Amino acid sequence: MIVNSSIHMSSEYEKNVGTLLAEKMENLEELEKNPDAKNIQKKILMSEIETLQSLFENYNLGMNYFRRARGGRTGLRE
Repeated sequence: MIVNSSIHMSSEYEKNVGTLLAEKMENLEELEKNPDAKNIQKKILMSEIETLQSLFENYNLGMNYFRRARGGRTGLRE
């Protein structure tokens, strides 16, 4: 999953991880254009991107439950 800046991000955590992810993606694009770049740099950067994507996805999966649960209980109490 690649985080798109057009996705609505409601928390500070989502915004910060999204910003870091966008910066890492830009750095990777620059490294791929540079013929003198070392493969180890690319591998490290790809590993960082994968980690940030996992953090973003895991946070959203966990928070989706709480976001839905909060609105889902209001109908039961009426």
